[in-house]
Amino acid sequence: MSHETVGSLLAVIANSLNDGLRIMMFADKRAWGPDEFEQLRLLEETLDEAKKDFQELPALVNGRFYYENDRIEESLEDLRILCTRFELHAQNFKDWVRGGAAPPIDEAWAGETVALRRELHRAQCKAARRIHAAQQVDNLSGSSPRCLGALQVYRAQHQQRGQADPRKKEDAERLACAQAGRFERFGERDVAFVCDFCDGFLIWDDLRAMPTTRIRMYQPQQQQPPLPTHNNNNNGGGEPAAATSARDGGSSGSGDNPNDPSTSNWQARGITMTSSEAKTVVFAPVAIANHLAPEPGEWRSRVLCPYCDEYYYEEQGDDEMERIRYVQDGNGSDGIRSFQEHLEWSHTSMVPSMSTPSCRVM
Repeated sequence: MSHETVGSLLAVIANSLNDGLRIMMFADKRAWGPDEFEQLRLLEETLDEAKKDFQELPALVNGRFYYENDRIEESLEDLRILCTRFELHAQNFKDWVRGGAAPPIDEAWAGETVALRRELHRAQCKAARRIHAAQQVDNLSGSSPRCLGALQVYRAQHQQRGQADPRKKEDAERLACAQAGRFERFGERDVAFVCDFCDGFLIWDDLRAMPTTRIRMYQPQQQQPPLPTHNNNNNGGGEPAAATSARDGGSSGSGDNPNDPSTSNWQARGITMTSSEAKTVVFAPVAIANHLAPEPGEWRSRVLCPYCDEYYYEEQGDDEMERIRYVQDGNGSDGIRSFQEHLEWSHTSMVPSMSTPSCRVM
């Protein structure tokens, strides 16, 4: 129907949820057990999460007007299916109460509520991603083609650039990743991240659990000879050359210089599933923040290199040297393995510390 929009279909789903929740709240609870109260709790959480998504996602696509009035057919079809499923789900509770609401309640309904909550969240995220993609085309934007979910992690990383405590920085990155998608076991050996916004998969091969921290890096400090009392070749400013280098972005031993793509810290320490040996992997937020939505018919996401994005080189211009931004292949790497190979070849110049970080599924 031509009058349907993302907002109108979400309203139908909200009404179904409210109906089911109202029926359960006003039912006779004197004979209820833990299963019945758990079902009531799940319905409340599902409605709360749907409201939260409806309030937060429009901000990612320039406002509520664009989100509520969107008519992209793929989004409408996803929501139509969910409208029917939520209506049938609410009908289960109506029939149960009409029959006397006698315990026990059907245990399968709780699992169905959880599944519907997850699918509704993903449907709203994908609707926002399609709006964002359409806006980029309409505006002829030259900005990065990252998935909308990737952009949320990417922005969180940039907001944490001045954070001195690496643990707080990594906590913020993990939180952004959890809001963009989920980790799950892929086959018997691998770990995958599935993006809620684009359904793209990022797969880490042969990994027992996803590391939650970067490898702490350090750069060997070189012994400097004593500075002379008088130096006539110190750029004429009374400041030693070594001090000038350090001030302008030389190594401070922190192991992460955002101004130099060759010294960026992207590594994490994992454990292989097959042999229980330590291995170096790409820290998950680095890949998640730079993935692209899969091409039509594909399911794996490609990955852009964030450090190449920030790399500049100089060329001789007409009158002086010109600073030019490096342009990488717009398609990026075809997966985590090739992305890591690129990083190892182009952006590894520091020595990992001997401490091994904790490792668990994010």
